[in-house]
Amino acid sequence: MMTRRLARVTGVVAALVVGTAPEAAAQAARAMASPSLIATADSFTVGDYCRATRAVQASPQIMQALASDSSTVRLSSVTICDPLLSSFSLYALFGGTHAPLAAVARLHPQGTAEARTRIFDAMSEFRRAVQDDDDERNMRDIVKQNLDSAANTLLVRVSTTVQRLLTTAARDSALERLGRYERKLGPTSARLNGPEVLLNYAAQRWIPKFRANALKGPSPWEIVASYTPGYVTYSADRVQPVSASEFGLRRYLFGDRFGQSGIRGLLQPSYWAAGVVTASDRNGALVWPWEGRNRAGGFVSWGSIKVAYIPDRTGAFLVTKQFQAIPFVF
Repeated sequence: MMTRRLARVTGVVAALVVGTAPEAAAQAARAMASPSLIATADSFTVGDYCRATRAVQASPQIMQALASDSSTVRLSSVTICDPLLSSFSLYALFGGTHAPLAAVARLHPQGTAEARTRIFDAMSEFRRAVQDDDDERNMRDIVKQNLDSAANTLLVRVSTTVQRLLTTAARDSALERLGRYERKLGPTSARLNGPEVLLNYAAQRWIPKFRANALKGPSPWEIVASYTPGYVTYSADRVQPVSASEFGLRRYLFGDRFGQSGIRGLLQPSYWAAGVVTASDRNGALVWPWEGRNRAGGFVSWGSIKVAYIPDRTGAFLVTKQFQAIPFVF
């Protein structure tokens, strides 16, 4: 009997799948560094940047012209000249390629973890001090006049390359955050009713787990509190509609392979959800979930397909496809 019931429930799910209308595809653009930038970044190491900082410090004329910025240059140089990172190419430093053999062999493990967390800030501060031509000192010309041609070329190329990598990384991070917002709020996301809109708007403002993050963008979590009249079950040898209430959590899947639409969205959707489901013991569309002897169970969803189980109920297995017939209602 249970086998026959499961077979019929499977048939209902298949019917729902076949009836799924394709949704508009919406994938966040993946920004990438240009091939020329990658090649340049791969040709210089952190050690090259270190040599450029030391060449600047070796010039009394440059350090005198730097005035108060000379201390910034010295401190930045100490951070940049980290022994552990010296053999890393600039591209590897940004996670674009493999670590060098010297690092894998642990030949230069010296330095401090605290200093390494500042290396990108140190590179930006050093470049600002010695290459910025917006002030009255015109440090770019002063450095050029007091370094030999090879040292100045190295300084300009490594500092410019790092700055371009930082700009690209910031752009990519911003686009990734926007992509997550699109995944959670865009065309492949779940549609919310009025109470859910208010609950989730409040949650993202005041509940830590639901707040947006400055680095990662929106939280993947969302509150589910809905009335769903679209469940169906198999009971009395026929398919019958069931109305139910749902309370739980929805989690959005921010991975690159998720967020598909149409048939592919059934396997790689934008979200999953789980929680408590309540339904009356009477089947029917638009039945109040707490009417009569109401029953409670659990539901899970993978994208738009939801399956619920309520023990001790006639028609214990419920299935539906997530949809909203009336905007902000159900």
